[in-house]
Amino acid sequence: MLTLLFDVRSAASTVQILGAEKALFRALKTKHETPKYGLIYHASLVGQAAPKNKGKISRVLAAKTALAARQDALGEETGPSIGLDSRAKVERRLQELEGGAVKQLSGTGKGKAAQEKYQKPAAV
Repeated sequence: MLTLLFDVRSAASTVQILGAEKALFRALKTKHETPKYGLIYHASLVGQAAPKNKGKISRVLAAKTALAARQDALGEETGPSIGLDSRAKVERRLQELEGGAVKQLSGTGKGKAAQEKYQKPAAV
């Protein structure tokens, strides 16, 4: 079904603005801002997000949709396993954004890095 809506080689950014082609071409023609999302904005996962997180969740959902379409078209596995995994990941990401939890990437996290005040070098 997904492969009928867009080309399998489509990037996630293309999937994100599907349904907003008219607005996209109008924006390009008039040199205004391009639309952020199209039909994906009406998905239930995007609707659950706070207004400030709708763009982030729509990007995550578009990326997972593009991957699922590629898996569906090119993979040998049959079944909805990748879709279920992707939905769980998107829901987890939504919870992270809504909860305000910041994921630690590296370091011990025991303290902030000390920032020193910039001192202008003396004139030579």
